[in-house]
Amino acid sequence: MIKNILFDLDGTLADSEELIIRSFQHIYKIFKGREEEESVLRSTFGGTLQDVITANFDEPYETVVEEYRNYHYANFEKYMKLFNGAEELVRLLYAKGYKLGIVTSRLEYTTMKILHMHHIREYFSCVVTADMCENHKPHPEPMLKCLEGLNAKREETIYIGDTEFDIECARNSGVKSILVKWNEYDHLDDEIKADYEISGYDEIFEIINDEI
Repeated sequence: MIKNILFDLDGTLADSEELIIRSFQHIYKIFKGREEEESVLRSTFGGTLQDVITANFDEPYETVVEEYRNYHYANFEKYMKLFNGAEELVRLLYAKGYKLGIVTSRLEYTTMKILHMHHIREYFSCVVTADMCENHKPHPEPMLKCLEGLNAKREETIYIGDTEFDIECARNSGVKSILVKWNEYDHLDDEIKADYEISGYDEIFEIINDEI
C-alpha cells in the first residue's frame, strides 16, 4: 500500500522551464557570446547546477553561477509557476492522508521560495534539496534522506519525476517511480524504465490505488 508520495520539483510540480532556459541563455551570451540550442539545455535538466556549469564553461564555477543566479533571482516571480492542477493535486493528496515529500536538485533557498510563493509548503513533511546532500540524483542519498525524514518505508513509497535522474534515483533507492510525460525531454535511456508513466495528474490516483 502506498502511504508516501515524493515529488521532484522542476518539471514535475513547478513549470520552471522558461526561467531555467532564460537563465542559461543569459550566461551563454555573457561567457560564450552566443545562445545555446534549447534542446541542448533541456538535455541537462535534472542535474545539479554545479555539474552542468562545470561541464560546459571554462570560467570558474563561482563566476558563472553568480551571473546565473543574479538573473534567475531577478526574474523568479515573473517566470516561475506551477503546472495547472499541481496545487490542487498536492492539497488533495494531503487531505487523503498521504505523507508528502520533495526530493529536488534545486538549492534550499529557491525550493522554499517556490513552495511558499505558491502556498504549498505546509503540505510537505520533508523537503530534501541539493545543498542538504553530499551526493545528488541519481545517487540514492537524497531519496533515502527524505524517507528517513518521513519515517517512511520504501515499499510504501512512490516517487514522481520527469527525468532519468529521478527515475534512476528511485530505482537505486528501492522506491517505485512514476515518469511524467508532459515535457519534451521526458525520454529515458533504454536501460532506465519507470514503473509507471503518466500524461496527467489524475492518473496518479489510479496508480496508487492499484498499489494497495
